[in-house]
Amino acid sequence: MKTGLKVGVICSLIFIAIKLICLLLDWSLFEIKPFVFLNMFMTTSAIAIALFQVKRYEIESNFLLDVKNAMTAGIIYTVIVSFFLFFYNGSIFPDSTERKLKIMEVQLEDPKNISKLKASNHELKNRSDDEVRSLQMENAKRIYSPKFTLVVTLLGL
Repeated sequence: MKTGLKVGVICSLIFIAIKLICLLLDWSLFEIKPFVFLNMFMTTSAIAIALFQVKRYEIESNFLLDVKNAMTAGIIYTVIVSFFLFFYNGSIFPDSTERKLKIMEVQLEDPKNISKLKASNHELKNRSDDEVRSLQMENAKRIYSPKFTLVVTLLGL
């Protein structure tokens, strides 16, 4: 197995293990920031480690080969983690999505939040409060869906 491929798989397995350990320990499950930062760190680490290993053990090296090796580790990591997050949000821990939608519903019950939304978005100014609630809930369901998470993760990483 090539070095970049190995490093990408190992780093993605480390991320998956940390995410599952946090699930078992019920630690920080509904916070997204620590896992986003961990994901970015692991992506960068996979690329850096793969480049280091190639530079250390390979005799012939040039810029094009370095980019290719870095991209190999990064792409493998991204694909594995993206599909894991798809299954994680859809099957393993769907409570996260449900909780986020409930929080959104509670926020939309407050007339002050509705008026803030209308003030910030010109398209919502002439709509009724019920229309604004339904539009925002549809948007939230689309954003918090596992498919959207898969696409954003693939594009982001």
